[in-house]
Amino acid sequence: MADDRPDDQLFQIRTKPTKIRIINPKTGKDLQIPSPTKAAVPAASSDHVASPASGSTLPKREAKPLHARAKRSAPSSAELKVSLPDLRLPSSAGHGKSVSLINEHDSTSGISKDTVQQTSLKEERASMPKGRSQKHSKDLPKESVGGESLRKPDVYAHAYVPEAFLAINASPAILLSSTPVQAIDFKLYTSTFASPMLLPPLASPQAPAFDGASPVCSLENLGIDNYDSHLSDCLVLDLEAQVPETRTYDMFGVQLGVVDRTQEIYSLKVSGLRENTPRVAFGDNIMVRQLIMDPATKLPHAAPATGSTGFQISAVVVAIDRPKEILNLRINGCIPHLLICNISFIVQTRWIKSLQRAVTSMASQLTISRKHESTSISENQTPEDSASSPEHDFGPIGTPIKSPPIRPRQEYFGSTTAPMKSPSVPRGDFFGAIGTPVRTPQYDRQDYFGSKASPSHGLPEYLRHPGTNGNRRSTHKSSHSSVLDIPVKYTNQAWLRRMLFPNDSDGVIQRSLPQGIFRRSWFDRHLNHEQKRAVDAILTKAYGNIPFVINGPPGTGKTKTIVETVTQMACDPSFEGTILLCAPSDSAADTLALRLRNHFEPKVMFRLNDFSRTFAEVPQELLPYCYVEDDIFNLPPLPELMACKVVVATCCTTDVLVQARVTNKDLITLENTMSDILNPQLAIKRQAARKNRLHWTALLVDEAAQATEPEILIPLSVVAPPPVCSSEPNPVFVMAGDQYQLGPRIYDGSTTLGTSLFERLSDRSIYASHPLARRNYLRTNPHAQMVRPPFVNLMRNYRSHPSILAIPSALFYANTLIPEANDTDQLESWSGWCGRGWPVLFSCNGGVDDCEDIRIVGGGWHNIREARKAISYAKGLLESQYIQEQPDICIMSPFRAQVNILRQMARKAGLWGLNVGPMDAFQGLESRFVILCTTRVRKRFLEEDAAKGAGIINEPKKFNVAITRAKQGLVVLGNPWVLEQDPRWSAFMTFCWRNGLWQTDTAGLDDRMIEANEKPVDDWEPKDQDATTIAGLERALIYRERQVAEHGSKAVRRFMNETSEDEVWRLGRLAEEALQEYDE
Repeated sequence: MADDRPDDQLFQIRTKPTKIRIINPKTGKDLQIPSPTKAAVPAASSDHVASPASGSTLPKREAKPLHARAKRSAPSSAELKVSLPDLRLPSSAGHGKSVSLINEHDSTSGISKDTVQQTSLKEERASMPKGRSQKHSKDLPKESVGGESLRKPDVYAHAYVPEAFLAINASPAILLSSTPVQAIDFKLYTSTFASPMLLPPLASPQAPAFDGASPVCSLENLGIDNYDSHLSDCLVLDLEAQVPETRTYDMFGVQLGVVDRTQEIYSLKVSGLRENTPRVAFGDNIMVRQLIMDPATKLPHAAPATGSTGFQISAVVVAIDRPKEILNLRINGCIPHLLICNISFIVQTRWIKSLQRAVTSMASQLTISRKHESTSISENQTPEDSASSPEHDFGPIGTPIKSPPIRPRQEYFGSTTAPMKSPSVPRGDFFGAIGTPVRTPQYDRQDYFGSKASPSHGLPEYLRHPGTNGNRRSTHKSSHSSVLDIPVKYTNQAWLRRMLFPNDSDGVIQRSLPQGIFRRSWFDRHLNHEQKRAVDAILTKAYGNIPFVINGPPGTGKTKTIVETVTQMACDPSFEGTILLCAPSDSAADTLALRLRNHFEPKVMFRLNDFSRTFAEVPQELLPYCYVEDDIFNLPPLPELMACKVVVATCCTTDVLVQARVTNKDLITLENTMSDILNPQLAIKRQAARKNRLHWTALLVDEAAQATEPEILIPLSVVAPPPVCSSEPNPVFVMAGDQYQLGPRIYDGSTTLGTSLFERLSDRSIYASHPLARRNYLRTNPHAQMVRPPFVNLMRNYRSHPSILAIPSALFYANTLIPEANDTDQLESWSGWCGRGWPVLFSCNGGVDDCEDIRIVGGGWHNIREARKAISYAKGLLESQYIQEQPDICIMSPFRAQVNILRQMARKAGLWGLNVGPMDAFQGLESRFVILCTTRVRKRFLEEDAAKGAGIINEPKKFNVAITRAKQGLVVLGNPWVLEQDPRWSAFMTFCWRNGLWQTDTAGLDDRMIEANEKPVDDWEPKDQDATTIAGLERALIYRERQVAEHGSKAVRRFMNETSEDEVWRLGRLAEEALQEYDE
């Protein structure tokens, strides 16, 4: 087919082996430059097109449907014409116009043959995510082209999308909505037990004002005074960063499938849905634009008005099949014969509202708590004591300091009504697709968070303004003029401050040494000493009224400890109230519920699910513990809910309890309001002496280090008692986690949302500086006169072989991990191990890494040789019969494209059962044998990896998670010269090298690696071989080998494990532990 476009929009690509000709179509003149070497231009750049004007590039989109790409007649072998608008000369030479290229097209430096159209510089920058073009433009290498500068292609650019599709999304459209799914009617639920007169309306989350001056990148700036503004600004910035990332999942020219035409239900294939990327839930909205395609070009018609229907339909997700990566959408108004569409994913603001509501509520109660605590302290002190006492000053993290004068928030963050200033994300762009924002009605921040809180309509005046007896201006000057003026020491006045900002003075000084004997009947008879100590401390509350922290490294039994604690609480006849048990994810919450179902019946334990969760996602064993109404997960009637002893939910799902008005604060308000209405004459007098019984008396959060602080605030707002009342008992707050594993998933790394509440509290003085803290455990001597530890460090690992634990124990846990697993030596006889024969191996990889598409979730990098080696190790292990079940072998990579390659190779080899997936998906899981593909083998891309949080280099938490998933064997594939840039990887490779756990690459270095001046992988040697760097477990393993060599294997018990062959040693160890506990 002839190309009828103007010549100034075309590029001519001809076969020429040694030179590149850049031709100006108007003048016909060309510039001669030498062909770049393969070392200068990486092979990965062959699928990308540079955009020097914006400092970024547009990588070729992953091949989806053929109609999504421009299709022209096949060119001759001598000349190929395509439009490459984003490869331009700098403004001084070509003024951003198109030029013609003639270049050799081969497998290493080929240029895409896809037809594209020219876009302006302004449109190109608008289509880039926030800050990306400006961020990398100054770092891109340049080449001299006839006295001019031409930037090299950027492999981290976005995939190219034809302008015809972008024009459709940028054109005005009429917005149509689809029928939403059935949701929980909270007003109807609340009306079943309380009228609006008894409970004031729930405050709507307010849109925080932000002027860009908030110091949200440092925890040192977080304190009580700015708690609300700090976290609110973090949420705003994270929302802004989430918008462009969500847009990267947009799909163009995709085909919809028909599920039910009468109900207007259609199916959509979404790559990455299995790993929850993009994040899509039942009931979410997805924007759909139907296209009118040109049969000749397989593109939408040139004019946007004729290329689409003119409607943008807000489709609703009605079903999700994650294993098959298929969504079912209800698309009301869909034209049946136009099933080729543009799909735009948008930010779902429902959870953002929940987070903002929790932040505002807790910050308000925190301020009231501090006010009354300071008043109470000052009444019991002389002026001299008050001036010198730090208890009433609760500044930033660390030792309490004198708070500076409180300045108006406007001085820090501007007017509370000022619109948000965003240089990269314009208003109205939150629901747009890639390119120019959709010209639909503009959205203000108020559209996300709703209107301001409405007043307490329906309440008597004297209840809306306590102490006024119905008059706004009370003339009664007695001590009962206002609740807030009553000089009463409320038992709850400092509770919230202690939970969020505990100080050293909040601890309890122990006056005697603990006996180390636990007089309890344990439900789990396999608990170790540290786990029993944690459970006993929580039940006795000997540590005081502050958060109790269970610090549990991988495989140490954090969840087991939480389950035993909940069981002991709920089964104690003297325990009053209900336990709220939370986890960051549904899978973690399901694990807790599955373990607890052996102890509780459905009427005693309730698994709370959000209405957006599908039935297929819930384990069958837990369905009897759920409540279903109107074909969705719902809340049971209030009497049934109040009768439950344990409620299990995710942190965010507990917002259902907030909106249902069953929090401690609302229940107490309901109780007191009803009492005051029935006895109005005694209402004021009863305020001071009233004591309420709390319904929610304990909050336990498992895997708390994976949740952001605002997420933890949601369940905390459920159990938090009102600060201006006295209640019994004070709620218990327990968190279990590990701050050295993967943290919360956030979008803006410059904020403090990446630091969980668990990690923030663990760094406070009362935890971090305690004599029994993990980092001080082997250096200090505990004594009687010290604060009772409000934490427990779990030390016994029941998962991994000692050689696998050696480096993580030394790097992250101060050499305190004790291997206790009994079956970790089953693979030691495999012939694939080297050196000392420990089940750890570092295998050098001299292959090259290629970039498929950076838009692929988790990164578009893959390494073919590395993938082949990984499959070879898996096949060899299966053929040796040491492992007979394929799911027992796990292969992971930090890059999604590498995961796809591994899955394809595994299927071709008939290994359908191998557990292959992205590294982040294995948090909290374990496998007998782990093969870790690091994939990255070239240093030049490390800076981009770090900027995007991709890869596993200079990512300590990812490193720790990846290494500690293995139980009996670990193989790591990588380039040592690249990995040594990370001190943690350097320590691991040094450990492998000095113990002979090392395998070279017999295939040598790839040709492209040689041309890129990369060093041979077999030449690597560790820089630091000092004996002082040897890990504690490594020394113990070497000592065991010597003992076996000298005395024989029967005379030496298995390393750090109990066996029947050495009963004397076992009894001696128990006696030693008892004496040690007595000494403490």
